[in-house]
Amino acid sequence: MKKNARYGLVLGLIILLIGGIYLSYNWKAPSPKTSEQPKTYRVGIFQIVRHPVLDTVPEGFREALDARISEPIEYKTLVPEGDPGKIEQMATVFTTENFDLVFVVGTNCAQSLAKKTSTIPIVLGAATDPVEAGLADSWDKPGKNITGTSDLSPVGIQLDRLRELLPDATRIGVIYNPSEDNSKAIISRFEAECKKRGLTPIMATIASQNEMKQTVVSLVGKVDALYAPTDATVQTAFDVLIKTANEIKLPVFNCDEGTAQKGAIFSVGFNYKDIGYTSGEMAAKILKGTAQPADMPIQLVSNTSLFYNTKQIEAFDLDVPAEWHNSGIDVSK
Repeated sequence: MKKNARYGLVLGLIILLIGGIYLSYNWKAPSPKTSEQPKTYRVGIFQIVRHPVLDTVPEGFREALDARISEPIEYKTLVPEGDPGKIEQMATVFTTENFDLVFVVGTNCAQSLAKKTSTIPIVLGAATDPVEAGLADSWDKPGKNITGTSDLSPVGIQLDRLRELLPDATRIGVIYNPSEDNSKAIISRFEAECKKRGLTPIMATIASQNEMKQTVVSLVGKVDALYAPTDATVQTAFDVLIKTANEIKLPVFNCDEGTAQKGAIFSVGFNYKDIGYTSGEMAAKILKGTAQPADMPIQLVSNTSLFYNTKQIEAFDLDVPAEWHNSGIDVSK
């Protein structure tokens, strides 16, 4: 082999060796592809009190939301049991712990929360009158960070059913807590609907559930029937109300299936789980970014059901109207 060729070969080997050393120091193995972690939504549930009927509202809400959101959802439920101080404290929790959305069952809770945030989406569940309560600018266009569903009671239908069962009843009592804005809206409708039918509305107010028994007793001889509205204080103390009313032979009518099962002679109302489900459908659109609360009309439930308690009706020596057997549901069976 010629001398120059040997030099060329050696030089080439040296270059290859240096290049190999360089690559060994600078080469990095390709990073394995990592899949992006899905977002976990933080959703608050703010419920004014524990109650068999109200508990079904968030149940329906979660069912609808879980069915429509594929990402993980972390729920946090806080229940102040009607305590004003706790309402304020819990509202602060929801506004300081980075929640993506808060579902609220209870007008007082919603009002407290609304004062603390104008950015976190708030979805109402069974709010009676969001406009009257100052939570929305209008039913069709709330205009704020709040939307949801309403359970505005079908008072007119309820009074019509009462007249079918008790045609001679003219003095209709109602118990409510005047500090609850949703109750004010119901009472206003109650008075107006009574007057349309030539009935006399008789009001009785309570500040807490502890006053229920004495308030019911105070109506003896003053009313022919008693209406128990969707007032949180009244509903929380409904067991006391119905027990006392039965003792003094005062028939009670109401607005949901559960209270008819407990002893109301009848109820005309809604399925509250369905109301929560509708709110959950609305919340899913908000979390997905396909809708904004300000532009989502408040959903007013229109479908009502008649629930009647034959055993209770007969205990008052009354007869179930014939058409109720076809149009209603006997909860005593």
